[in-house]
Amino acid sequence: MIPRQLPAPVPDFTGRGDELARLDAAHAHRPPGIAIICGTPGVGKTALAVHWGHHHRELFPDGRIHLDLRGDDTEHALPPHEALGRLLTAVGVPDQDIPADTQSRAARWRTETDGRRLLVLLDNAASADQVRPLLPGTHDNLVLITSRDRLATLAALHGSHRVELDLLPRTDAVHLLRRLLGERAGTDPGSLDSLAAICARLPLALRLAAEYAGAQAHLPLAGVVTRLHRAGPLNLLDWGGGAAIRHVFGCSYRLLDADAQRLFRLLSLNPAPHSTLACAAALADVGEIDAARLLHRLASAHLLRCDALGRYGFHDLLRAYAAETSLATDRETERQAAADRLLDHYCETAVEAGDTLYPGWSGSRRHAGLALKPSGVTLSPDAALSWLDSELASFGTICQFAVRHGRPERAVTLAAALHRYLEAGHGTEALSIYDCAIDAARQMADPQGEAHLRTNAGVILRLLGRYAPAVEELSRALELCRHTGNRHGQARALSNLGIIEERLGEFTSSAARHSEAIALYRDIDDPFGQAAALTNLGNLEESIGEHTEAARHLLAAHDIFAALGERSGQAIALCNLGQIYTALGEDTLAVTKLREALTLFREIEHRDGEATALSNLGTALCRQASFDESLWHLEQALEIFRSTSHRYGEASVLNAIGETLHTMGRDGEAAQRHRLALAIAAETGDEDERERAAAALESLG
Repeated sequence: MIPRQLPAPVPDFTGRGDELARLDAAHAHRPPGIAIICGTPGVGKTALAVHWGHHHRELFPDGRIHLDLRGDDTEHALPPHEALGRLLTAVGVPDQDIPADTQSRAARWRTETDGRRLLVLLDNAASADQVRPLLPGTHDNLVLITSRDRLATLAALHGSHRVELDLLPRTDAVHLLRRLLGERAGTDPGSLDSLAAICARLPLALRLAAEYAGAQAHLPLAGVVTRLHRAGPLNLLDWGGGAAIRHVFGCSYRLLDADAQRLFRLLSLNPAPHSTLACAAALADVGEIDAARLLHRLASAHLLRCDALGRYGFHDLLRAYAAETSLATDRETERQAAADRLLDHYCETAVEAGDTLYPGWSGSRRHAGLALKPSGVTLSPDAALSWLDSELASFGTICQFAVRHGRPERAVTLAAALHRYLEAGHGTEALSIYDCAIDAARQMADPQGEAHLRTNAGVILRLLGRYAPAVEELSRALELCRHTGNRHGQARALSNLGIIEERLGEFTSSAARHSEAIALYRDIDDPFGQAAALTNLGNLEESIGEHTEAARHLLAAHDIFAALGERSGQAIALCNLGQIYTALGEDTLAVTKLREALTLFREIEHRDGEATALSNLGTALCRQASFDESLWHLEQALEIFRSTSHRYGEASVLNAIGETLHTMGRDGEAAQRHRLALAIAAETGDEDERERAAAALESLG
């Protein structure tokens, strides 16, 4: 008798083309004749295996065996001894001929499968130890194993092929819903996308959602989506039985040891889309070695996913299950303590990263009266920047989380620690962070923190070319600092107001602001602040043609920044010096300084600074008649400024491109660039770039 035991294929099987091809390859490139399909609960492992087996039944003329190893239930998992008995029965061995002991059964199984071409589907395996006694002795058969675990030992010792099954791609998830819902799906395509997202593109959840929608025929799909949003998919898609969402997740959760279960629950407290090793260690209050072991256990069980950067995350349904389980299991005091440790990790690491990348500012911020405590963990500049870049999308969420959990001071601390990094080209993210943190400071009645954050927001608004709201924020910050007697805060606000006044053509007022700021910084002995204000004064003097004084102030600023080890400040001073030397006709010296600045900006990944250096370098190269190289640098600068929404920079570099094109005799293209610059400058109020564009257009006729 030829065994034909595969379950019926799942109806409306959708997608999985790449995974099916990998199973084809696993069969074609034997040995070892073993393939593992693993993935998170409900992702469709068995459905894939059964679909492939039915599609290729002609490859297995001696039969197709299916055995559920019940690995999702530790109490009822099928032991190897019993599993071998069932396998031997499947290939026709009479009960009386089946050996009594496990070792003899395994030997008889290897004998019976020798020379046959069988597909053996070992479904729902718990571990490699459960599976290894069941493997045939030759590679003519294909053993297809499904498991929530990666079965790393099996892969290591037997060289098995592994197919990791992920969530369905969005298009496939929507297509599956269309097939399941039939004509009803065509009435509201937008709701199909929402439904797929609510179900985290998990095939089991998608099928249950389609069934739920079918039972609510009186509701439009938009109404089904609304109900799922309000009640939560874990509730509406949990109807009991083996296919229920909670049951499926719970089986995997219960297989974990207590420490892994606890980390799984606590990870749901992190509102960020991912958790690093350090986040996990903070939440669980364990060392990083222990945290790494627990994360590996959760990832191996496919209860977490690890991305290419080594960060761990849930899909939305698993996150909801973990959060629900934490609420039911963990004491509120433990949950709050874990949240506090997580917030401390973010705040202290942000301070440490800022101190590493901007050492001059670490001294200056002490004058600001900010109680920022570093983590004490030494970070290299590369590690500091990598951490900031990888967590950028999470900082706003973490600030909001701090406020919701009654820790507004953590939101203020985190936002204050990030400002030097955020002003380097992360304006969009910065504004949402500062909005939350300013509200937190006001909630705490912390005028000093509020003033600092308003100044930070003013800087970002200035960089984005939104001068009116920038002046409003900076003026409010100045008022708060004068009220509290914070001279450092007064100097910062004054200097930034001076920059805006320069851009608006209010040169006398701008010079007075910068001079007052320099005097305040000197009075409180803040060399970093003094150097920053000298840079701003030098920029003003350059814009009104006082090149010698501008160069003197910028050289002084550069020397102070160099003594502080402040690469960002050095690069800014060098960049502006290069522009001055270009204006003075010292083109070779200008190019040298600008290349030095460009190198520094790229080392610290200061995007706006890099664009400014590229723009100034392009102008200097044009004066040396290196037109193609000039345009290349200018176009690179324009691309960066547009990507960071730096409107003043965009207008400036468009004018520079227009001037280079005019020098090359391409006046039509030059006029086009100047018109774009004029429109931007008119919108932002940048008087210098507006006049520059207008004058160029007039000369071009």
